[in-house]
Amino acid sequence: MKKFVKILIVLVLAAAIYSLIPVASLYMTKDPEPYTNDRAVSRLAGNDGNNFQFIVLGDNHAGLIYNDSATLKLARHINREDRFKKLPIDFVAILGDVTLRGSEWDYKTYNKIRSLIKWPVVSAIGNHDDDRGGIKFFEKYIGKYEMAFADRNSYFIIADNISGDIDEEKFAWLEKELERSQAYAHRFVMLHKAPLSPYQQSWYRPELSPWSYKFMKLCEKYKVDMVLSGHEHMFKEGRYGGVTYITSGGGGMFIQVPESDGGFLHYVVVRVYGDYVDYEVRKIFPPLWEFLTYYMWKELLYFVKDVLY
Repeated sequence: MKKFVKILIVLVLAAAIYSLIPVASLYMTKDPEPYTNDRAVSRLAGNDGNNFQFIVLGDNHAGLIYNDSATLKLARHINREDRFKKLPIDFVAILGDVTLRGSEWDYKTYNKIRSLIKWPVVSAIGNHDDDRGGIKFFEKYIGKYEMAFADRNSYFIIADNISGDIDEEKFAWLEKELERSQAYAHRFVMLHKAPLSPYQQSWYRPELSPWSYKFMKLCEKYKVDMVLSGHEHMFKEGRYGGVTYITSGGGGMFIQVPESDGGFLHYVVVRVYGDYVDYEVRKIFPPLWEFLTYYMWKELLYFVKDVLY
């Protein structure tokens, strides 16, 4: 029995070390040429038909080995999404906090990871992407952080609210784009911080800010299909005023929320079928070395807490 346990431990440790290989390889690869959001959108110009998919995830926080290892595993799963060839996948959207702290190293790492995804990637800006003056690197490696574009029968708006607010000038721009979106069957708004927190136990309470109600009424008025955001490291969904709000912040960064409440690594596949829109959540098991050093203990801690309290 003791021999079996020893063999099992050795095998688990070997598998954990093996799970580190992809991220170690990432750091040793050469920097690929960066491409901007505009360039990514230009690749959508030839798309035809009204049935397609796009993928969203947020808060990969590139630049830390834990985050990068998890994001790489998500990227590998994303690249397999077309294996059944049911619906074409047009692009991937990252919902902000693409970097850990806005340094050039972080942006270079993000650019390496982004280059491994086989579809165009558009990136929203998050509050950490502007840390340490990182806005200049966002512009260098990604380009615009506020933009709108059409794809097939849908209109996509990427808004900037990294300050935790949307001022009058940005609201005027947003409403102008929402007016343009009325020529399309579907409207999707992407931004880093959601106008409300769907998680009761969260410290994040944006619904107490004046911009939140105004933003939600604007989305209701223009019949937005989905508002997609990150910031909170979890998955949650809610529906208000006929609009679906999805928080998807499981793109790689450490997740503190219990798994039972949506605290797991994931990405979301949004599917457009002509007049209809739905989505699926892809829950991804973390790299083994991360599970053994963090996620296993996180869940054990919450289990003990639930038992005791």
